[in-house]
Amino acid sequence: MKRLTRRLVIRNLSEADYPEFEQVLNDVQKSAFGSGKQFLNWVISQYDTMDITNGLLCFGIFERQTKKFVGTIGVGDHDDLHEPEIFYHLLPEQRGNGYATEAAKEVTIWALENYNLDYLIGTAAVDNVKSQHVLERSGYRFVGVRSLLVHITNERCDFKYYRYYK
Repeated sequence: MKRLTRRLVIRNLSEADYPEFEQVLNDVQKSAFGSGKQFLNWVISQYDTMDITNGLLCFGIFERQTKKFVGTIGVGDHDDLHEPEIFYHLLPEQRGNGYATEAAKEVTIWALENYNLDYLIGTAAVDNVKSQHVLERSGYRFVGVRSLLVHITNERCDFKYYRYYK
């Protein structure tokens, strides 16, 4: 998959993207998958099936002019809710530029055009106001607060739950 926006390129990740990809992973994610390299290899293997209803797809976000890595975005089956979800994570120095919103809008359109989905969801921790704003600016509508299991840490946390309908 490759999508262009006004300022961004959103595309499949490759092994060459590993140094930048590892920067967006936190310590819990690295330990859960053995290493960032193993996780990236798993992400790349998912492009063979392109299945967002039973798995997930994660793409790289790059500045269009400089080709600089900005972060990741993807869609896939939410572990706890079993609904198709959009997710994103930007490098700290890339936040606040509108890149997450620009990428979320584009990937939402792509997913709804290419998969038989009625809607996508987005979740953001109740204290993550910036991520909530990204979802809202991307056209997602707040539905309510849900207590969800974070499988990677096996903890329940409260999240704001959003939906985007076709």
